[in-house]
Amino acid sequence: MATFEKSEHPSVGKLHAYKVYHHAEYMKTTAEQAGGTNTLLHTKRLPTEGNDPVVTPALDHLYTKAVIDLSKGPVVLEMPRVPKDRYFSLHITDQEHYTIYDEIRPSGRYVFVRKGWKGKVPEGKIIESPGDYPHLFIRTQVKTQEDLQNTFEVQNKIKLNGEVGTFDYDNAIQFTLDTHDIYEQNKGILETQLSYNAKDHKEMFEWVGEYFAANVTDNTGCFGPIDSDEAGSDDPKIRAAGIVGHLGLPVHHAYYKGIFNNCDGERLNGSKPYTVTLPYKNNVRAFWSITRYSGITRNTYPGKHDVYNMYNTKPDKEGNVRITFSVEDPKDGTYWMPVNAGEPYYYVERFYDPTDKVITTQDFCK
Repeated sequence: MATFEKSEHPSVGKLHAYKVYHHAEYMKTTAEQAGGTNTLLHTKRLPTEGNDPVVTPALDHLYTKAVIDLSKGPVVLEMPRVPKDRYFSLHITDQEHYTIYDEIRPSGRYVFVRKGWKGKVPEGKIIESPGDYPHLFIRTQVKTQEDLQNTFEVQNKIKLNGEVGTFDYDNAIQFTLDTHDIYEQNKGILETQLSYNAKDHKEMFEWVGEYFAANVTDNTGCFGPIDSDEAGSDDPKIRAAGIVGHLGLPVHHAYYKGIFNNCDGERLNGSKPYTVTLPYKNNVRAFWSITRYSGITRNTYPGKHDVYNMYNTKPDKEGNVRITFSVEDPKDGTYWMPVNAGEPYYYVERFYDPTDKVITTQDFCK
């Protein structure tokens, strides 16, 4: 199959196939790790070792994940009530990687129902899915390492009731066509990509990473519903770029800003120390964080500190937090974020439950 230059745009078909293939492969891994569909998979440690299946994983919470299987009927989720000072959220994504439901601090019974289901529906808040396999993603905040036990207690109260099954296929694209009602806007696109394979996906992975770094500054348009009114949400390139932060939240729920370049427009690299500034107090109801990732693996660095947030930092006399990305500890009063010599890296700023325009590190470039 012919390759394309990074400056060229892949076809709409390839862009859409990239999302679907990646999401299907991820769900296959999740179902295997959980022991089947309709089975909760709780992460018990923060993904700091550089091998998490989520691209650009957050270090702000533990995940509870599941591949919901509606092929045999509705599935019921029971969510506990959590204190108001703990971020806790429910996020449901369909097989084309569009958000179909999200909520901060959910509680009570939620019933997943396949669109068109004619049988009995249990009592609870209905979440209708256009496919047999919506993805369940629950985030339970971890404030500090010492706070982990409190997070475990929340996870233990989450219950999922449905018949356990398997999630497997020979061809991810055909499987999606067979088990998911393709949105009208995308009809006929995936049918052109039945030969899309691992080699194509690797090429797209590289192209999308370059495109994201050069053209995408935040999560606007990347993760919302297919009919979202966010700018760029109808652009296949923006949607594919969202896979750099696979399973990210819509912008009204959490604002993300991915930083690949310094204030001079140069790509961030461990060969050169770089210091950033962020206000300790910002326009958020929940909290903010900054997490650094490898530009090669798009994951965390094993054995190194990766995240700063409002719980492990204190403001300086100007009310700011200053972070230095460097190989060696600068020992200059700034918070040190280790990077690897000569290797590209990027960082993501996350602002949960924003109330207004947030102030980012890039605002200090002016």
